[in-house]
Amino acid sequence: MSGSMADRGLTAIELHDLFLEAAVTERWLPAAKQKARTTWWPEMRAEWLSYADEETQIRLTPSADQVDRYFLAIQLSSLLADTERKLVWAVALSASKRSRGPRWKKLGKMMGLDPRTVESRYTTALVKLSRCL
Repeated sequence: MSGSMADRGLTAIELHDLFLEAAVTERWLPAAKQKARTTWWPEMRAEWLSYADEETQIRLTPSADQVDRYFLAIQLSSLLADTERKLVWAVALSASKRSRGPRWKKLGKMMGLDPRTVESRYTTALVKLSRCL
């Protein structure tokens, strides 16, 4: 599916959604370097209240399609200039941690730019990438 997405061309909005999903998928992936285990705790019996009911489902790992779209986002971001690529991923990772979207003010402070300039450059990078496809 990911090959067909890139073949048909993507709009800037679809690219935005793709990078946001890729950022969420990246957060769900296991760490590249596992932390060393420094302590050992004896096994303890759990309380019956600590178990969720049968209807509750928690999803902590990405699906195969999400991983494919994550790799597609990585491939597409390689078409951007270095500064644009860093900006696109910074915006996507910033937006993945909150429901209200990217933290333009925080990103602006990190880059030493006005938040509106950061948003404008992000939009320009996505439009530029969509035209390359």
